[in-house]
Amino acid sequence: MMLVLAGRLVYLMIFESEYYQELAQDLHERERSIKAARGRIIDRTGTVLADNRTVCTISVIHSQIEDPEAVIEMLCRELGLSEETVRARVEKVSSIERIQSNVDKEIGDAIRSYHYAGVKVDEDFKRYYPYNELASKVLGFTGSDNQGIIGLEVMYDEYLEGIPGTILTLTDARGIEIENAKEGRVESVPGNDLMVSLDYNIQFYAQQEALRVMEAKQAEYVSILIMNPQTGEIYACVNVPEFNLNDPFTLNTGGDTSSMTEEQKQDALNRMWRNQSVNDTYEPGSTFKIFTSSAALLTGTCTLQDHFSCPGYKIVEDRRIRCHKVGGHGGQDFTHAIMNSCNPRIQKYCLHSFHFCPPALRRGLLYV
Repeated sequence: MMLVLAGRLVYLMIFESEYYQELAQDLHERERSIKAARGRIIDRTGTVLADNRTVCTISVIHSQIEDPEAVIEMLCRELGLSEETVRARVEKVSSIERIQSNVDKEIGDAIRSYHYAGVKVDEDFKRYYPYNELASKVLGFTGSDNQGIIGLEVMYDEYLEGIPGTILTLTDARGIEIENAKEGRVESVPGNDLMVSLDYNIQFYAQQEALRVMEAKQAEYVSILIMNPQTGEIYACVNVPEFNLNDPFTLNTGGDTSSMTEEQKQDALNRMWRNQSVNDTYEPGSTFKIFTSSAALLTGTCTLQDHFSCPGYKIVEDRRIRCHKVGGHGGQDFTHAIMNSCNPRIQKYCLHSFHFCPPALRRGLLYV
């Protein structure tokens, strides 16, 4: 029996030593996560559109609290939480209990200054948008865990989020920190910065103009897209009304939401976050006439010198295509038909050139 016990002891101490060392280390180390600084979003001119600011996470360790009543009273006063909520978390028997995250650094410093045993204040990062509503539906925002929810924040989340760090604290068998023992620290790795083609100045002025037009026309929303036709770079993408990126869960309508169900409120938020420039469809209208007229010139069915007469309409099978000018434009050449945005003339170009134009352009003509 002694030989069997000795053999078992040798097996555990030599062959399984690494495994049991890891278990012992896990037992005597308490981990606290450190959020990584999220990568910034920067426009083409170097202006920071999305940044981080330092906040704090407040936690308590039940086994280390010496005066629970004083801790509860202090946390209620500094954090503005109800006594019932704080007491339930302070008195909960767990290795570590989070009281509140994303606390302003000034409040975190005030809590730290009490030097209460068992109260931990860890510095953290929170997403911050310096220009509030600017390009809100393009940039998107993050949740309480710093994960992207919509827009560029979620599209490039894996590049922006970084790698969290860890604080390791040595404890005894009862979970109480060993006095004078140094904390181990695995530093977080910041996320990558994202540089986009948006231009802060162009975006700002386009948004002002969109707001002016929305008020003048009493429109539900106005979208403006400005891009470089040579490269396809988007300099501005405006969809007003925008929303406050630093407070994305408050409706921009300003109405009372207390009577809404959770489903109704979520639907309203989804509509507020919706990027109309990307998600909505609309009839191109007269802006598509450049394609039909180009098709007519490309196929040779019309020239710039051709003359036409516009009586105010054109009958195509069982439909009457009307001109925006009820009485018609009368006699005009190709150039003036385009200048006047004459519907019957453009329709004629489209019909004449349809069977001769390239397939890709033909699909566009069918659409219009």
